[in-house]
Amino acid sequence: MGQLSVKVVRKIQEAVDIASFELAAVDGNPLPAFSAGSHIDVHVRDGIVRQYSLCNDPCETHRYLIGVLRDPNSRGGSVAMHEGIREGDIVEISEPKNHFPLVPAVRALLFAGGIGVTPILCMAERLAHSGADFEMHYCTRWLERTAFHARITESSFAGRVQFHFDAGPQEQKLDLPALIAKPEPDTHIYVCGPGGFIDHVVNTAKGLEWGSAQIHLEY
Repeated sequence: MGQLSVKVVRKIQEAVDIASFELAAVDGNPLPAFSAGSHIDVHVRDGIVRQYSLCNDPCETHRYLIGVLRDPNSRGGSVAMHEGIREGDIVEISEPKNHFPLVPAVRALLFAGGIGVTPILCMAERLAHSGADFEMHYCTRWLERTAFHARITESSFAGRVQFHFDAGPQEQKLDLPALIAKPEPDTHIYVCGPGGFIDHVVNTAKGLEWGSAQIHLEY
């Protein structure tokens, strides 16, 4: 895998403690293609390399978009991204790699917890573009911590997305057992987010006898 020099063309505060970084090739050429679920290694500073999922439409070749959560327990990576990386800066990244790909299926169920929305949103973009059947569930603490909320609600697939807020009323919270009560042989589950969220989705699905091959995850 090669290394690329990219320029930070835009940095936006997407939600509380979450910033997005739009990256473009320094020479203005198209960037290497990527598939939904891909990530890049970002050389944040000397000795610090972090992996961030790409969250823009895979059809785009002019940019990569990543979302970064400022982690209070950061070992330096997320704080450096939030405080040290600015618009106009040049950073080194890897070419995209994918350990969390979409697989052919009749239907997809997408579950995002917090910043785990980044690869899940990219999947939703791809599935919507291809006309596939899917639904997306996005869980956060509250609206102010919900990155890309406007982008999702203004998208062509907004009707397929449900938001679930920890601080909201009980009736809008994620009722996972009801959503996946019956295993469907041609449906695949994708989940990304904090460890506890992933464990909840995976363990609930397996407890309801979904096959391991139908469950895909990325921390």
